[in-house]
Amino acid sequence: MPVYSDPSHPEQNGRHERMHRDLKAACAKPSAYDLRVQQRRLNCFVKEYNHVRPHEALEMQTPASVHEFSTRPFPERISNFDYDSELKVLKVSRNGSVRWGSYNWVYVSASLQGKYIGALEMGNGIWRVFYRNVFLGYFNENELRTKEQSVRLETNLV
Repeated sequence: MPVYSDPSHPEQNGRHERMHRDLKAACAKPSAYDLRVQQRRLNCFVKEYNHVRPHEALEMQTPASVHEFSTRPFPERISNFDYDSELKVLKVSRNGSVRWGSYNWVYVSASLQGKYIGALEMGNGIWRVFYRNVFLGYFNENELRTKEQSVRLETNLV
């Protein structure tokens, strides 16, 4: 599931930012002379982080000791998704946006390039946007007409 945090607000995703801080301290300050040595540093960090160092969030256990492998098979090819007939289906372009009408663009996500999303009208020009069964956000088509640029999805209506 996506994590909704605002751009340039690392305090909203503290656990992830803490891992990046530890990674940077162990491997990037200073960086190694060549890629082979840098890869060895990264491999050592991963081994220590997952197998040696206990984590407070895991009740002082290591991630490797509590990890359980999934029993679900991993498909080689992800099957197509059929959206409900009341959703407007749109293809995300290479810039991560969908064309709305003739001249307007709504930015969705660069990670969805080439994928299809569904938009469900809620009324008064407000649309809910989904990728498969995952809710991505809202946009107001009335704002599109007043702006000369692309609009981003919002996660709340306020």
